Amino acid sequence: MGRTEGDASDARAHGAARAALVRTSAVAGSRHAGRLRTRARGRLARSLVAAALPALAPLAPAAAATVELTPFSRAPTGAPPAPWKLATSPKIARHTQYDIVALDGAHVLRARADASYANLVHELAPATIATRLAWRWRIDQPVAGADLTRKSGDDVPARVCALFDLPLERLSAGDRFRIRLGRLLFDPKLPAAAICYVWDEKLAAGTWLANAYTDRVRMLVLRQGSTGRWFDESRDLRADFAAAFPDESKGGLPALAAVALSADADNTGTAALSYFGDVVLETE
Repeated sequence: MGRTEGDASDARAHGAARAALVRTSAVAGSRHAGRLRTRARGRLARSLVAAALPALAPLAPAAAATVELTPFSRAPTGAPPAPWKLATSPKIARHTQYDIVALDGAHVLRARADASYANLVHELAPATIATRLAWRWRIDQPVAGADLTRKSGDDVPARVCALFDLPLERLSAGDRFRIRLGRLLFDPKLPAAAICYVWDEKLAAGTWLANAYTDRVRMLVLRQGSTGRWFDESRDLRADFAAAFPDESKGGLPALAAVALSADADNTGTAALSYFGDVVLETE
Protein backbone atom coordinates (compact mmCIF):
# COMPACT_ATOMS: atom_id res chain seq x y z
CA MET A 1 0.00 0.00 0.00
CA GLY A 2 1.14 3.59 -0.60
CA ARG A 3 2.24 5.88 2.23
CA THR A 4 -0.33 8.32 3.52
CA GLU A 5 0.30 11.97 4.28
CA GLY A 6 0.22 11.06 8.01
CA ASP A 7 2.89 8.41 7.48
CA ALA A 8 5.15 10.94 5.77
CA SER A 9 4.61 13.44 8.59
CA ASP A 10 5.54 10.81 11.20
CA ALA A 11 8.67 9.91 9.25
CA ARG A 12 9.75 13.54 9.09
CA ALA A 13 9.16 13.95 12.84
CA HIS A 14 11.22 10.85 13.66
CA GLY A 15 13.98 12.06 11.35
CA ALA A 16 14.11 15.45 13.07
CA ALA A 17 14.20 13.82 16.51
CA ARG A 18 17.06 11.54 15.44
CA ALA A 19 19.07 14.51 14.11
CA ALA A 20 18.61 16.42 17.37
CA LEU A 21 19.75 13.40 19.38
CA VAL A 22 22.93 13.11 17.37
CA ARG A 23 23.74 16.78 18.00
CA THR A 24 23.08 16.44 21.75
CA SER A 25 25.62 13.63 21.80
CA ALA A 26 28.04 15.91 19.94
CA VAL A 27 28.38 18.31 22.86
CA ALA A 28 30.12 15.64 24.85
CA GLY A 29 32.16 14.36 21.99
CA SER A 30 30.32 13.10 18.88
CA ARG A 31 29.26 15.25 15.94
CA HIS A 32 27.57 12.33 14.15
CA ALA A 33 25.59 9.20 14.97
CA GLY A 34 27.66 6.42 16.44
CA ARG A 35 29.31 5.56 19.68
CA LEU A 36 31.88 7.84 21.22
CA ARG A 37 35.55 6.85 21.27
CA THR A 38 38.45 8.01 23.44
CA ARG A 39 42.19 7.91 22.91
CA ALA A 40 42.87 6.05 26.15
CA ARG A 41 40.00 3.57 26.09
CA GLY A 42 36.75 2.86 24.29
CA ARG A 43 33.71 5.03 24.69
CA LEU A 44 33.73 8.12 26.86
CA ALA A 45 31.81 7.73 30.11
CA ARG A 46 30.37 10.84 31.64
CA SER A 47 29.40 9.39 35.00
CA LEU A 48 25.67 9.98 34.66
CA VAL A 49 25.05 7.53 37.51
CA ALA A 50 24.46 10.03 40.29
CA ALA A 51 22.01 9.26 43.08
CA ALA A 52 18.59 10.87 42.85
CA LEU A 53 18.63 14.53 43.80
CA PRO A 54 16.39 15.85 46.57
CA ALA A 55 13.22 17.50 45.37
CA LEU A 56 14.03 20.70 47.21
CA ALA A 57 17.31 22.44 47.86
CA PRO A 58 18.42 22.31 51.53
CA LEU A 59 17.40 25.23 53.68
CA ALA A 60 21.00 25.82 54.76
CA PRO A 61 23.61 25.03 52.07
CA ALA A 62 26.64 23.01 53.10
CA ALA A 63 30.02 24.69 53.27
CA ALA A 64 31.66 24.96 49.86
CA ALA A 65 34.77 22.95 49.08
CA THR A 66 37.22 23.67 46.26
CA VAL A 67 37.85 20.86 43.78
CA GLU A 68 40.62 21.33 41.24
CA LEU A 69 40.25 19.20 38.15
CA THR A 70 43.51 17.50 37.18
CA PRO A 71 45.59 20.64 36.57
CA PHE A 72 47.41 21.50 33.39
CA SER A 73 49.84 23.72 35.30
CA ARG A 74 51.48 20.75 37.01
CA ALA A 75 51.52 18.46 33.98
CA PRO A 76 54.60 18.01 31.76
CA THR A 77 54.47 19.29 28.20
CA GLY A 78 52.90 16.88 25.76
CA ALA A 79 49.67 14.92 26.05
CA PRO A 80 46.96 16.21 28.46
CA PRO A 81 47.04 14.49 31.87
CA ALA A 82 44.56 11.75 32.79
CA PRO A 83 41.67 11.62 33.42
CA TRP A 84 41.22 14.29 30.73
CA LYS A 85 40.11 12.31 27.65
CA LEU A 86 39.63 13.12 24.01
CA ALA A 87 36.08 12.48 22.81
CA THR A 88 34.98 12.44 19.21
CA SER A 89 33.40 10.18 16.60
CA PRO A 90 35.15 7.73 14.28
CA LYS A 91 33.17 9.33 11.45
CA ILE A 92 35.04 12.62 11.93
CA ALA A 93 38.28 12.45 9.96
CA ARG A 94 39.95 15.48 11.53
CA HIS A 95 40.22 15.89 15.30
CA THR A 96 41.09 19.03 17.21
CA GLN A 97 44.55 18.63 18.75
CA TYR A 98 45.12 19.20 22.48
CA ASP A 99 48.48 19.33 24.23
CA ILE A 100 50.22 20.87 27.22
CA VAL A 101 52.61 23.70 26.33
CA ALA A 102 54.59 26.37 28.16
CA LEU A 103 53.14 29.85 27.67
CA ASP A 104 53.65 33.05 29.65
CA GLY A 105 55.61 31.23 32.33
CA ALA A 106 53.06 28.46 32.96
CA HIS A 107 51.97 25.12 31.56
CA VAL A 108 48.56 25.41 29.90
CA LEU A 109 46.34 23.44 27.54
CA ARG A 110 46.61 24.36 23.86
CA ALA A 111 43.67 23.65 21.52
CA ARG A 112 44.34 23.67 17.78
CA ALA A 113 41.40 23.25 15.40
CA ASP A 114 41.94 22.83 11.66
CA ALA A 115 38.62 22.06 9.98
CA SER A 116 38.26 19.68 12.92
CA TYR A 117 36.23 18.80 16.00
CA ALA A 118 36.83 17.05 19.33
CA ASN A 119 36.22 17.65 23.03
CA LEU A 120 38.57 17.15 25.96
CA VAL A 121 36.45 15.86 28.84
CA HIS A 122 37.05 15.43 32.58
CA GLU A 123 34.53 13.22 34.37
CA LEU A 124 33.48 13.92 37.96
CA ALA A 125 32.59 11.67 40.86
CA PRO A 126 28.90 10.69 40.95
CA ALA A 127 26.56 13.13 42.71
CA THR A 128 29.00 16.06 42.54
CA ILE A 129 27.01 19.24 43.20
CA ALA A 130 29.21 22.01 41.82
CA THR A 131 28.06 25.55 42.52
CA ARG A 132 30.86 27.49 40.83
CA LEU A 133 33.08 26.86 37.81
CA ALA A 134 36.26 28.90 37.32
CA TRP A 135 38.99 28.88 34.69
CA ARG A 136 41.23 31.12 32.55
CA TRP A 137 41.44 31.16 28.77
CA ARG A 138 42.61 33.08 25.73
CA ILE A 139 42.23 32.85 21.97
CA ASP A 140 44.95 33.62 19.45
CA GLN A 141 42.99 32.77 16.30
CA PRO A 142 39.19 33.15 16.06
CA VAL A 143 37.01 31.10 13.71
CA ALA A 144 36.46 32.94 10.44
CA GLY A 145 32.85 32.80 9.33
CA ALA A 146 31.45 31.34 12.55
CA ASP A 147 27.74 31.91 13.17
CA LEU A 148 26.33 30.16 16.23
CA THR A 149 22.76 30.76 15.08
CA ARG A 150 23.22 28.41 12.10
CA LYS A 151 24.30 24.77 11.87
CA SER A 152 26.75 25.59 9.08
CA GLY A 153 28.47 28.15 11.32
CA ASP A 154 28.38 26.25 14.63
CA ASP A 155 32.12 26.59 15.42
CA VAL A 156 33.95 28.33 18.27
CA PRO A 157 37.61 29.03 19.05
CA ALA A 158 37.07 28.20 22.73
CA ARG A 159 34.29 26.49 24.66
CA VAL A 160 33.85 25.33 28.27
CA CYS A 161 30.85 23.06 28.88
CA ALA A 162 29.22 21.92 32.12
CA LEU A 163 27.45 18.58 31.54
CA PHE A 164 24.66 17.99 34.06
CA ASP A 165 23.18 14.75 35.38
CA LEU A 166 19.65 16.11 35.18
CA PRO A 167 16.96 13.67 36.40
CA LEU A 168 14.73 12.82 33.47
CA GLU A 169 11.64 13.33 35.64
CA ARG A 170 12.19 17.09 35.27
CA LEU A 171 11.93 16.97 31.48
CA SER A 172 8.84 17.17 29.33
CA ALA A 173 7.47 13.90 27.98
CA GLY A 174 8.90 14.67 24.55
CA ASP A 175 12.38 15.46 25.88
CA ARG A 176 12.36 12.35 28.07
CA PHE A 177 11.56 10.23 25.02
CA ARG A 178 14.32 11.83 22.94
CA ILE A 179 16.98 11.48 25.65
CA ARG A 180 16.04 7.85 26.35
CA LEU A 181 16.12 7.08 22.64
CA GLY A 182 19.48 8.79 22.31
CA ARG A 183 20.89 6.78 25.20
CA LEU A 184 19.60 3.60 23.60
CA LEU A 185 20.91 4.34 20.11
CA PHE A 186 24.08 6.36 20.70
CA ASP A 187 25.35 6.64 24.26
CA PRO A 188 23.78 5.27 27.49
CA LYS A 189 25.27 8.22 29.40
CA LEU A 190 24.09 11.00 27.12
CA PRO A 191 23.69 14.18 29.22
CA ALA A 192 20.18 15.57 29.50
CA ALA A 193 21.36 19.18 29.90
CA ALA A 194 24.52 21.16 29.23
CA ILE A 195 25.65 24.77 29.49
CA CYS A 196 28.48 25.83 27.20
CA TYR A 197 30.39 29.07 27.79
CA VAL A 198 31.76 30.28 24.47
CA TRP A 199 33.95 32.89 22.80
CA ASP A 200 32.38 34.39 19.67
CA GLU A 201 33.23 37.14 17.20
CA LYS A 202 29.67 38.28 16.38
CA LEU A 203 27.42 37.91 19.40
CA ALA A 204 27.74 40.29 22.34
CA ALA A 205 28.97 39.06 25.69
CA GLY A 206 26.01 38.05 27.85
CA THR A 207 24.02 36.58 24.95
CA TRP A 208 22.17 33.33 25.72
CA LEU A 209 21.13 31.04 22.88
CA ALA A 210 20.27 27.41 22.23
CA ASN A 211 22.67 25.25 20.29
CA ALA A 212 21.82 25.21 16.59
CA TYR A 213 21.23 21.45 16.75
CA THR A 214 19.48 20.93 20.09
CA ASP A 215 17.95 23.05 22.83
CA ARG A 216 19.25 20.60 25.45
CA VAL A 217 22.50 22.55 25.10
CA ARG A 218 22.35 26.23 26.01
CA MET A 219 25.23 28.57 25.20
CA LEU A 220 26.33 31.76 26.93
CA VAL A 221 28.72 34.10 25.14
CA LEU A 222 31.32 35.34 27.63
CA ARG A 223 33.89 37.00 25.38
CA GLN A 224 34.04 38.70 22.00
CA GLY A 225 37.28 39.43 20.13
CA SER A 226 40.31 40.34 22.29
CA THR A 227 42.85 37.89 20.87
CA GLY A 228 46.15 37.19 22.62
CA ARG A 229 44.95 38.11 26.13
CA TRP A 230 44.21 35.94 29.15
CA PHE A 231 40.84 36.30 30.86
CA ASP A 232 39.73 34.81 34.19
CA GLU A 233 36.18 33.48 34.45
CA SER A 234 34.09 32.47 37.46
CA ARG A 235 30.51 31.32 36.91
CA ASP A 236 27.70 30.73 39.41
CA LEU A 237 26.35 27.42 38.10
CA ARG A 238 23.14 27.60 40.12
CA ALA A 239 22.26 31.01 38.65
CA ASP A 240 23.33 30.02 35.15
CA PHE A 241 21.35 26.77 35.25
CA ALA A 242 18.25 28.68 36.34
CA ALA A 243 18.74 31.13 33.46
CA ALA A 244 19.39 28.40 30.90
CA PHE A 245 16.74 25.90 32.05
CA PRO A 246 14.15 27.79 34.13
CA ASP A 247 11.60 24.97 34.22
CA GLU A 248 14.07 22.20 35.03
CA SER A 249 15.82 24.31 37.69
CA LYS A 250 12.78 24.28 39.99
CA GLY A 251 14.00 21.03 41.53
CA GLY A 252 17.37 22.53 42.43
CA LEU A 253 20.81 22.40 40.87
CA PRO A 254 21.50 18.93 39.43
CA ALA A 255 24.76 17.06 39.84
CA LEU A 256 27.59 17.91 37.49
CA ALA A 257 28.72 14.85 35.52
CA ALA A 258 31.66 16.28 33.59
CA VAL A 259 33.42 19.37 32.27
CA ALA A 260 34.39 19.58 28.59
CA LEU A 261 36.82 21.96 26.87
CA SER A 262 36.95 22.40 23.13
CA ALA A 263 37.74 24.37 20.01
CA ASP A 264 36.21 23.41 16.69
CA ALA A 265 36.16 24.57 13.08
CA ASP A 266 34.68 21.61 11.21
CA ASN A 267 31.51 23.28 9.97
CA THR A 268 33.27 26.35 8.55
CA GLY A 269 36.33 24.42 7.37
CA THR A 270 38.62 27.04 8.90
CA ALA A 271 41.01 27.06 11.87
CA ALA A 272 41.21 28.24 15.48
CA LEU A 273 43.81 28.44 18.24
CA SER A 274 43.11 28.84 21.95
CA TYR A 275 44.57 28.11 25.39
CA PHE A 276 43.06 27.06 28.72
CA GLY A 277 44.41 27.33 32.25
CA ASP A 278 43.43 25.16 35.21
CA VAL A 279 39.74 24.47 35.84
CA VAL A 280 38.44 24.73 39.42
CA LEU A 281 35.06 23.84 40.95
CA GLU A 282 33.37 24.82 44.20
CA THR A 283 31.18 22.00 45.49
CA GLU A 284 28.63 21.49 48.24
